[in-house]
Amino acid sequence: MHRTRRHALSIFATASAVGALLAAGVGCQAFATQKPGGRMASLDQHTYVSDTYSPKTVRLVDTRTLEEIWSVDVPVDHKLVIKFYDNTSKGNHENPSIMRWEVFPADMWGTLLDNQMPVPSKHARRIEWEHRTGPEFAPDETPQPLDIMPEGGLETSRVGG
Repeated sequence: MHRTRRHALSIFATASAVGALLAAGVGCQAFATQKPGGRMASLDQHTYVSDTYSPKTVRLVDTRTLEEIWSVDVPVDHKLVIKFYDNTSKGNHENPSIMRWEVFPADMWGTLLDNQMPVPSKHARRIEWEHRTGPEFAPDETPQPLDIMPEGGLETSRVGG
């Protein structure tokens, strides 16, 4: 009887360890939602990363009027995360959904999306983005001019006349 109980405890411990590993794997995948490509699921969440050779501007357009209702120039070495929540703006028939967004450093895993605004429903909005003319540099990366002239300048006179 004592051996059976020990065996049952061993099976329970093994199952608990496997369950914890599976839960950790699922939890780690949740961090993958705020990177380009996200979780490869239809979560109505979008991430745009700007870098030196690919700075981005993102716009939200109301397709009923073709009016640009929101835009942001994503700074270099930063990313923009946008997430839509449908039918959550109570009493607002023109813009029944909520868009939450945040711009933060590209090397951060994720953040809460602190900014929000009412937006048209999913059938009446469109996200547009474009590359800005680059390259652009992050504020702490601005290249310094290179002085190619030696001290004292160059001798430009001809020898011998």
